[in-house]
Amino acid sequence: MCFPSDGRNHRNAIKNEHDTKEYLQECAHLIYENVEKGKFNVISKGGTKNKADNIIECDRGRTINISDKQKKNGLGGSFDYTNTSKPIHTMLENGSESVKEIKVVLDSVKEDKKLSVEDRKKLVDSYRLRIKEASYAFLNSLSSDDTVDLIERYLIEPNKEMEMFITNGKRNNRYTFPFMNHPVVKLIENGYTASINVKIGKSSGRIIFSKGNEQIDVGLRIRVHTNNGVTALLGISSSNKSSQFVMKFQQDGIKKLLDTMGVSAIEI
Repeated sequence: MCFPSDGRNHRNAIKNEHDTKEYLQECAHLIYENVEKGKFNVISKGGTKNKADNIIECDRGRTINISDKQKKNGLGGSFDYTNTSKPIHTMLENGSESVKEIKVVLDSVKEDKKLSVEDRKKLVDSYRLRIKEASYAFLNSLSSDDTVDLIERYLIEPNKEMEMFITNGKRNNRYTFPFMNHPVVKLIENGYTASINVKIGKSSGRIIFSKGNEQIDVGLRIRVHTNNGVTALLGISSSNKSSQFVMKFQQDGIKKLLDTMGVSAIEI
């Protein structure tokens, strides 16, 4: 799958956050308990330093953190819960075996950035392949304990106080649920193991939870790639000055998840 690098996703996300802010300013008291009409304000946050896209600020200091997910063409595809470089950086600093191939790529980049721009341009295709192979090697190396630890640290912990807010642009309806109601939370609490179903050479895979003979797929996907692409990694991009390996937790099967959780469209 190709990810647009022209900024359209960022612009669309900002517009959706603004639309959601206006919607919540009108209707939050009809959606969330203990939000009183005329006694709250919706503040836009977002950006790289804020996990919440919008925050509902109520009287007496109570807040509701909104994580805004736009599905412009319906509930197909996926959305991101987490997009972070922290786990990769931490493992690199700790000398983890899981990031060995990623380190090889990054070490090569340091040397190849000494080459001329024209010579670096010739390396783009080969680096695309190397990045995919390094990402696959990382995912394929993770044990169940590693995967569960990543889920706890970088999926559950950052979202534990978040209210997911999904917009179906095709039907112009919305869904909301506390992240802690997501089935992954109970699966981890109940001691399920986690494995990654990743095909050879791919940079993402579905996470399958197991206990005894039972296997459960709740649509969670883990992905590793470079956030600004190969040209930025090699220092030859006109739009981005740098690029780094990032890890994502994504949600596939959105409609199935909502049905499983018993979440219906908001009716106002």
